[in-house]
Amino acid sequence: MAELQISDFEIQETERLLLPSECHFDEDAIQVIRHWKSTDVSACPGSGKTTVLLAKLKLLADRMPLDKGAGICVLSHTNVAVNEIKFKLSEYAGKIMGYPNYVGTIQSFIDKFVALPYIRQKVERTVQPVDNRTYAQHMLHKMSCMRRYAKLEYAVKNSYQIFGNGYSDLVEYVQALYLRKDGALCIGKQKKLFAGSDKPSAEQFRILEYDLLVNDGIMRFRDSFKYAEEAICELATQYADLFNLRFKYVFIDEYQDCFELQRNVLNKLFDPDKCVVFHIGDSDQAIYNNSSDNDNVDWCPSEDALPLSLSRRYGQEIANILSPLRRSKDTITSAIGETAQKPVLIIYDNDSIKHVPEKFISILEKRGLHDPSGVYKAIGFRKKEGSAGINIGSYWDAFDGGSGSAKEFNYWGTIDEICCGLQRGELCRVESSARKLLCRILHYVAVKDAKTGKDYTMSGIRTALNEKYNDIYRACMIELSHLACYERASVDAPLRDMITRIVAGETQYPVDIFNSIPAHFMEEPRENLQGISNNENILIDPLRGRKIQFDTVHGVKGETHDATLYLETDYIRSSDIIRILHCYGIGKPGASPLYDYSRKIVYVGMSRPRKLLCVAIRDKTYERGKKAFLNWDKVFLLKSKQKYDP
Repeated sequence: MAELQISDFEIQETERLLLPSECHFDEDAIQVIRHWKSTDVSACPGSGKTTVLLAKLKLLADRMPLDKGAGICVLSHTNVAVNEIKFKLSEYAGKIMGYPNYVGTIQSFIDKFVALPYIRQKVERTVQPVDNRTYAQHMLHKMSCMRRYAKLEYAVKNSYQIFGNGYSDLVEYVQALYLRKDGALCIGKQKKLFAGSDKPSAEQFRILEYDLLVNDGIMRFRDSFKYAEEAICELATQYADLFNLRFKYVFIDEYQDCFELQRNVLNKLFDPDKCVVFHIGDSDQAIYNNSSDNDNVDWCPSEDALPLSLSRRYGQEIANILSPLRRSKDTITSAIGETAQKPVLIIYDNDSIKHVPEKFISILEKRGLHDPSGVYKAIGFRKKEGSAGINIGSYWDAFDGGSGSAKEFNYWGTIDEICCGLQRGELCRVESSARKLLCRILHYVAVKDAKTGKDYTMSGIRTALNEKYNDIYRACMIELSHLACYERASVDAPLRDMITRIVAGETQYPVDIFNSIPAHFMEEPRENLQGISNNENILIDPLRGRKIQFDTVHGVKGETHDATLYLETDYIRSSDIIRILHCYGIGKPGASPLYDYSRKIVYVGMSRPRKLLCVAIRDKTYERGKKAFLNWDKVFLLKSKQKYDP
């Protein structure tokens, strides 16, 4: 496959479009931009890989339409690429995001083109992927209502009473159950089987999963790739030919966050010998793969991978701290050079841990970071309240560990979707969510589509609404569009009235149908979602109004901050900081996968700031790892130590 030839003039035009005035692409970036054969791209934090990706997309847009009507495919785990294209390549967005191209998440791509079409053919109904908690709630409901799952229900509840201390509730316990490849039923990280493959509990669990798929029309998001792999095994040649012909160039961003099954599926869909495939990522930032998943193997770039190893985010002082945390130990070079901003270590004891946030604010003041609009975050690995040892909430009492978690697929979660759609003026999204909610409630009250004898689909309910309930439905949509306040209660009232009237028209159901719907579907989500973020977990600095946002490392991955405070947290009888001391020559790594996982967590967390990195650790951790912090400024929050301000 012939490579595209990129002229110096095109490079210069792309620089003018994407980079600040008088800035130029580094040599390693230019090498990647000029490369048009399948390859891996290994990018360090702050190396500008998103900008390099945008550069390649711009150059392809200049050459569209491509030969034989082929398109490009851009996949990632979030919609960051979509937003960046709209913002930085607005002039080209229509070309890049229109047919035959595809730009979106890996999950949505697999759902749309592989998993859901295959499942619809397999079970002859539409299926909705849901979050793990919603799925577990449906499981428990089925167990309690149907005698066929009696042995499974007894085993689960009995086991939870004995071994469930580490879980917040029975639903979370059920979430941790899974079938191993050999059919054995396992739970969480326990080595001991919950039930062997030949036991009734394992067999009933397998039947229950199929029951939820066929009769309730739900599956977990993670199941998409299982069904996608199954589909590809049955139709390997057809899928390979289809996608290799449609997409000539494929970019998979944040590739390190694909677990092994995802990579297997994507590799079977896109043949690097028949189309150009770029795997872009940093294997040291693979923090979304479970640290206890022994079946998963992290992605490692090929030996001839193209590097993006020059960082423009932070100074060399931070780069020197990050380099030992890399698996390869390769040095990160800062394009900025030395900045005279040494990282700061805050050392506290049990009596002073609550004073860490205010000390961080005073350090910002001394270092001249006064801008109230700056991005300042305090982050840590463990957020769970009630977990053993210190967590993010140990530093700040107001921290809400449930804030920011995914919306659940239930009544109030859908109401929140509608609130968000109304706030953004996305009436098509509002109407779609309302139909989705109506379909689910009709399922629970056993109302079937008279034309098919099956559950209503999104298109089926639209037809029924047009034919029988057009006035009721239109009146509800108009009332929603005229609301002055998009809070839950305001949105709930007209929807609840509309649903009640439509269900009454289909059945002789009593008016209080909402009391007859399964409790888990009507349960309020654990967080208080009101559409758009309401600034939870933000500490307002009383001095200058700086906003210090508390979050997890997972929550800030991909972000860039002006200053970051990394908080030491505990997990399974040790802490993340203690587990990475071996990277700096202190002790040896343990055999547990947690040592490597902690290395990646700390690497991601400490690579967020542009200007200042602060790390808060206990005095005992400091005494154990003094040699690792020789080049840091230190602040002691201890009665027995003299305070030193940087």
